[in-house]
Amino acid sequence: MSSRLKAAASVAALALLATPVAASAGSTAGPSVASTAATAAQAAADVKGWPQQNVLPVWPDNPNDASIPIGVTPYDEIAPKLNALQAQSNRVSVRVAGKSSGGRDLYVATVTWPETDAEAAQQEAWKDKIEDDPVAARTDAALLAGYKTPLFVNGNIHGNEWEGTDAILRVIDKWAKSTDSAVETLLKRNRITFNVTSNPDGRVLGTRPNEAGYDLNRDLTIVSQPESRLIRDLTVQTQSLFLLDLHGYVTPTLLWPSTPPHNPNNDYDLYIKHGLPAAIQMEQGLKDLGYPETQSARIPFRDDEVGVWDDYPPIYVPSFALYQGTIPYTIEAPLNPRGTNLSLEERKRRSGINTDVHEVAINKALAYMQTNRDQLIFDQAELFRRGWAGEPTRDIPDSFVPGWGPEDNYKTQFPRAYVIPAGAGQRSAAAAKRLVDLIVESNGRVTQAKAAFTAGGKSYAAGSYVIDMHQPLRGLVNTLLEPGLDITDRVDDLYAGPAGWSHGLTWGATVDTLQSEFPGVATERVFAGAVTSVVPTGNTDLVLDPRDAEDVLAINALLGQGIKLTRLADGSVLIPASARAAALTEAQTRGLTLTTAPASWSGSTIADKVVVAYVGGSEVRDVLKAIGFEAKAVTATTLTTALTADVDVLVVGGTLNPATLNAANKAVYDAFLARGGGIVGLGTAGSAHTTNAGLLTATGTAGNSLTSGVANVVNHGGPIVNNAQPHAWIFQPAWYTNLGPNAVVEQSFATEPLLAGWWPKTGTQGRPAAAGKATVVRAESAAGNGVVLIGTSVVTRLHAKGLNATFGRAILFAAAAKNTAASTSTGGTVGGSVPATLSLTLGSPASFGTFKPGVPAEYTATTDATVISTAGDATLSVTDPSTTNTGFLVNGAFKLAQPLQGLGVVKTWTGPTSNEKVPVTFKQVIGEKDPLRTGSYSKTLTFTLSTTTP
Repeated sequence: MSSRLKAAASVAALALLATPVAASAGSTAGPSVASTAATAAQAAADVKGWPQQNVLPVWPDNPNDASIPIGVTPYDEIAPKLNALQAQSNRVSVRVAGKSSGGRDLYVATVTWPETDAEAAQQEAWKDKIEDDPVAARTDAALLAGYKTPLFVNGNIHGNEWEGTDAILRVIDKWAKSTDSAVETLLKRNRITFNVTSNPDGRVLGTRPNEAGYDLNRDLTIVSQPESRLIRDLTVQTQSLFLLDLHGYVTPTLLWPSTPPHNPNNDYDLYIKHGLPAAIQMEQGLKDLGYPETQSARIPFRDDEVGVWDDYPPIYVPSFALYQGTIPYTIEAPLNPRGTNLSLEERKRRSGINTDVHEVAINKALAYMQTNRDQLIFDQAELFRRGWAGEPTRDIPDSFVPGWGPEDNYKTQFPRAYVIPAGAGQRSAAAAKRLVDLIVESNGRVTQAKAAFTAGGKSYAAGSYVIDMHQPLRGLVNTLLEPGLDITDRVDDLYAGPAGWSHGLTWGATVDTLQSEFPGVATERVFAGAVTSVVPTGNTDLVLDPRDAEDVLAINALLGQGIKLTRLADGSVLIPASARAAALTEAQTRGLTLTTAPASWSGSTIADKVVVAYVGGSEVRDVLKAIGFEAKAVTATTLTTALTADVDVLVVGGTLNPATLNAANKAVYDAFLARGGGIVGLGTAGSAHTTNAGLLTATGTAGNSLTSGVANVVNHGGPIVNNAQPHAWIFQPAWYTNLGPNAVVEQSFATEPLLAGWWPKTGTQGRPAAAGKATVVRAESAAGNGVVLIGTSVVTRLHAKGLNATFGRAILFAAAAKNTAASTSTGGTVGGSVPATLSLTLGSPASFGTFKPGVPAEYTATTDATVISTAGDATLSVTDPSTTNTGFLVNGAFKLAQPLQGLGVVKTWTGPTSNEKVPVTFKQVIGEKDPLRTGSYSKTLTFTLSTTTP
């Protein structure tokens, strides 16, 4: 439907709230209350009441804080304000919930009416019940009457969009100090969580990204940054009915909901029925402010064309929150206060209006929550109920809300289960653990098989992960694991992308889909992935085939310990037997699979840790760090100081033209190549560099800037891509043509390059142009330099964990391209023969000494036997061969009253032995009334050394 028609129809959405309906017949509602009673009881014991107050450390005054010229609160003044509010009010609790990438404190504030421990435990129990037993929860009268409905407000995620933090501080101040009974009622009915400034680095520096260089609002399913991990965790933990992510600057004020494409894993009917009318109420609140700049709002769903401001990828805060049963919003305040052309007064005026806008959004969200409280609880529970029941997403009819049309309908088919194999069926145990951890930490549910099983015609080892898609957050799990959709034909534009991301295909683990079958095996729920390793026995050389970042990290760790390794011709790495202990430690720590070295091999010795210089931004830097390489940033003007003599490989992820370097930098670059330095080039910048340097001729072509998703690739073999998966992640891919004679193509795009995502089907940047073209190329230059080009997105947004190993293998090849070592083992015999031998020699006779009549005592006598045996087993025994008084010492016709002890088996062997002295001990007991005859008592015994396997 056109944006004009959507706008005309939107007002009617205010009244659109469905009547609660009963659960479908036969549907499941999750685990029974009884099955979770013990867990709930333990959890309740750990819950603390409110307030939970903490004195926040105060940061030193910073006159250079970029907030100051905008007229908003500097970072160093936030903690004092929050400390003061905690001191003044028992409604306010604040904690330091973590550190930013730049080391600054992250403040989380909770505002609610005070609760005892028991009351807080009851709130948590109700929250859990909504997810775990949704059918019962939405008819629980006590829950509906007493549950404090949660709101989560995320402020200042983009550092130079400041005013969300100031709105948060303002409403906390009002609620802390207010004597209004309406505020008391509000706080008794709600619990509001504030991430006060989720990007303090950017707030201080005046930058959109954090200090590490990342846009946090692109990181919710990658969670590479500490700030986004906190946002993710708060979103999961609060299970809020509404979420507000406070931004700037779009004129007029932008309010979610968004345009299509909509993610097909969302139950969008449960969102849009509230999302649109609540946005319209916020718009009215903005009009009521009275500013000329707030007399209208832009609601993308209502006002924009398809793809202009979509909610498709789950990387954004509100997109991720949709899966948690939340009604989320991006709020873009209208007036940009940045720029040196503005007076201080104008900047303050604009920031003041923006702060008012965010305050209106907070208040209107809470007002909507209170007016529609029961329906919101019902609909959040309904989302979870549908998941437990395994129901498909609903067909949403046109005009379900005003403006809803065919362009809004996106659907997927949920499989019955996923299996992440353990053992031989898993290409990387480390990758499997990483994926399981992501699912669990995002609030998905994972179980582990207690026994081996067969499903889908495939055998799985015990310990394999089984993901039942009949679970409350099935949409979240499926969007992480399914391949995704090809949406090229449905949209011409995307807000930011990517259009495909499948962690199941791009994070390096083997993941199998069971479309209709559920494994018939006992499982138990797990809350983290397991570290599993495989190391062969025997003191042999070992081989590690890098398939994951953990493998490359282990290689670099061993090199860092001074262990010389060999990069084999197939790209695997040989670890000498002498380093077995160190290799075992790495394997057990990182979950590595090691194998026994082949009888014959060739490769290149890597004598010490590989040092990498790189041209590029934070993504190149941090992937190098993630796989353990020592990395140094360089530019065209810093080669003289940064391209030092210890650098082995130069990674070119940005523009660096050797032909335009000044004389000093060119001399350093030439010296680097002359000592055998290698080059790894990324994208078209990499191919331009290797061509200009005369190392590897290649024409690089880049796809459209929005081309993104999961690509189909064909691996042709070689040290870079051996054992790589047939899929790669792309976000503006590149491919290579017109290759020089030294080029070896290891990987290319398939005939159909796109599996899921967005990629035009025509044009010089489209799929046909890329089909069959090279994506990974290796070469040796005329001088022997190792060179690699990679056209897939190995570093972009740190997403493609499954390509980390490809990048690492490329660097190892570039560092040691020439074969400098080889080994061949053949069988040969040398030996001698051993005659069958059983030899037994006795030492001095055993003697008890003198027996004393009438005195009870135990006497001991010892001798030894020297044994030689070449048999597979042997037994030394002592027997009494006499036919009279057997087992007794005798003196003529007289015998002792009690038997000789020590007869029978003395020792056994399970293998050969030589000249082993074996003590043989006898004991004789003399009783107080035992008769003793004058003379000597003795017996001749037989010592026997025998075998059953001579």
